[in-house]
Amino acid sequence: MSLLPRVRLALARRPWLYWLCVGVCAAVVWFSVAAAQARVVAARDSWGATRTVWVASGEVGAGEAVVARPREYPVAMVPAAALTSLTADAVAARSIGAGEVLVADDLAGDSLAPPGWVVFAVPADAAPTLAVLDRVVVFGSGHRWCDGVVVASAEIETEVVEVAVASECAADLSAQLALGAVTLARLS
Repeated sequence: MSLLPRVRLALARRPWLYWLCVGVCAAVVWFSVAAAQARVVAARDSWGATRTVWVASGEVGAGEAVVARPREYPVAMVPAAALTSLTADAVAARSIGAGEVLVADDLAGDSLAPPGWVVFAVPADAAPTLAVLDRVVVFGSGHRWCDGVVVASAEIETEVVEVAVASECAADLSAQLALGAVTLARLS
């Protein structure tokens, strides 16, 4: 008689052997899962203390509202300037990638211009109707020069739009303004 029929016959005569085998298999699976969980906890504890910081939920452009969620990271991985609180009306000072830890320089301050950017007054007749925090593209002499953010829209008495641009673009934009060749286009 071969082995398989003998095992089936033994299990049929003694069902407690079947349940013993099921119990042993369940215990092996349980111990494997418990060991895996213990390794995860040990790895997490080996990083040390954690700190809750705000992380961008998706891509955010300069001048857009910041959408973020709190996450816990090991202190060793968190930048010193990481934000531990975030206001509901926070505005991005620069482009922020999805999953990026937010730091103080990522948010526009009271002036709405990102830190280190230069603000220019552009004639309103060279721009579509713009609102504060609209993202714009600056064109001059038929070329695209740079992207910017509207920090003050045209008013009746001023007839200019204040646009913040990166400092690398300031010299080119200044030359184009002197030529009177600047045109703004709103990014949708």
